[in-house]
Amino acid sequence: MSGAPIPDTIGAHVRKLRKRQKMTLERLSELTGISVSSLSRIENTQLGMTIEKVELLSRAFGVSPEDMVSRSLGDGAPPSAATRPHKAPPRLIVDRERQRLERQDREIATRYLFEDSANRSLECMRCTIQAISIWDSEFLRHPGEKIIYVMSGDAIVYCQGKPPTILEAGDAIYMDADAWHSFVAVNNQPVELLVTYFHGPNSHQGLLETQRFTPESWAQLQAG
Repeated sequence: MSGAPIPDTIGAHVRKLRKRQKMTLERLSELTGISVSSLSRIENTQLGMTIEKVELLSRAFGVSPEDMVSRSLGDGAPPSAATRPHKAPPRLIVDRERQRLERQDREIATRYLFEDSANRSLECMRCTIQAISIWDSEFLRHPGEKIIYVMSGDAIVYCQGKPPTILEAGDAIYMDADAWHSFVAVNNQPVELLVTYFHGPNSHQGLLETQRFTPESWAQLQAG
């Protein structure tokens, strides 16, 4: 059997959730206590899931255990009128600062807002990014649209097909997120961002991709 995750399996769902939350296997292992090798085997459908592992993973991802084992991450087709549930009451959800968990991944510390709320077309997160070279950062791309507001500090934005852009405190940027992009702080000071991400009616319509670039490979991409 190939090492690639098989679509519409729990392992494939675990990988989608991890990629969507920009989480490495090592970070997921820290949050769950499950070894990196076991997590890799789970994602590749080579290791079964116990109730304990489902609960550990669901807490790490901020989803319910039912969502972990459901097949709701499949092709994303909307439900038919016959199966569509009755309209729910309007939602009003409070997110408390003291209850947010911080995730640290390399130079980026992230706190997700409304992390435990399911069935949304919006994600919102507060990111603190340390100053490093853009060529030491990870570029990413994923489905959807983003609005990024600079709360403090200055940032430089590299986006595929666009020249580098400097953002100062109070500036905001809108972008299509399916182009390669990366943000880093400048002036040797961290930058704090508020990121709002619209991923459409299907919250799992595609995987997050990451990649490193060199000045040469980036210039080649821009020229293409």
